[in-house]
Amino acid sequence: VGNASLVGVDIRTLEAFDFKVAQGTLPQEGDPEAVVFGCNVARQFYNPKSRSDMYFWDPNREPPIDPMTDKIQITFDWSYGERRPIGQGPDENNRPAKLYKLKVVGVLEQSNDEKDYNVYMDINQVKKLKKEQEKQQQGGGIRVIGGMAGDDSYERVLVKVKNINDVDRVQEKIKEMGFGTYSLSDIRKSMQEQSRTVQTILGGIGAISLFVAALGITNTMIMSIYERTREIGIMKVLGCAISDIRRLFLFEAGMIGFLGGVLGIALSYGASLLLNKAGAGFMNRGGMGMYGEVYDISVIPVWLAFASVGFATVVGLVSGFYPARRAMKLSALEAIRTE
Repeated sequence: VGNASLVGVDIRTLEAFDFKVAQGTLPQEGDPEAVVFGCNVARQFYNPKSRSDMYFWDPNREPPIDPMTDKIQITFDWSYGERRPIGQGPDENNRPAKLYKLKVVGVLEQSNDEKDYNVYMDINQVKKLKKEQEKQQQGGGIRVIGGMAGDDSYERVLVKVKNINDVDRVQEKIKEMGFGTYSLSDIRKSMQEQSRTVQTILGGIGAISLFVAALGITNTMIMSIYERTREIGIMKVLGCAISDIRRLFLFEAGMIGFLGGVLGIALSYGASLLLNKAGAGFMNRGGMGMYGEVYDISVIPVWLAFASVGFATVVGLVSGFYPARRAMKLSALEAIRTE
């Protein structure tokens, strides 16, 4: 047995709302019993007689059924398949739950949203099943689809706009009609605000770190000039061009920045890997990684790695510019006298 939400839809709009099948086809008009399964619905089936299935369920296991080939029926008795005392039915009149045949014509592609866990049927057929269930129930305890018996209202309506930039405007229009609205743009705005705050904090820390690193490179190069003053003097006496001396120190400063950038990227990738592994374990323990859908917490794009190394090299070159000019201005005779 398995639990899933049966959602009634206008099957003519499935393609417009990006319903794509990984197996089979989408339901067609004229076939009221046809349904399409979300990609994870089959994983929600279990053996009610097996405690390991009910209480120690492995989200990474293979689906125990094949919805495209196995015979599947539905009932609105939520305790169907569980043990009951002899003679006790699902409602107060002790009548057995009615079963309805399903014709699974397709399985949806993974979408990482609620579509993965729902079963979709022609809305007219869902209304028909609901009315039949209400007649059978007659005030009993079986829960029916869509809320209370006799309630013909819709739980929600999906609205799709042609341009993502029109989402906010359409939301405002719907709110003016007195309805509540929700869209992914609401989450996006909240995440963008949080992201800007985090970026500001990290940007400030990065700027301070960058300033300290630049001072460190400058100080290293100045100390190098003091230690190699005699060497610089000899190069000048031998006729070495001043521009060559400048390029020598700029090259060394650039290499310091380059190697520092490479080391920083290596440490960043290592920290990112550890963070993702720790995050995956936390999500699995916390039940957030349902059905094996665990995502990376930290992602470092390749372009960012190359850009960071390039930027570190530029910082090294800029930091080495002053020491290089200082080396150019050293007097050859005074430099040779230096011990």
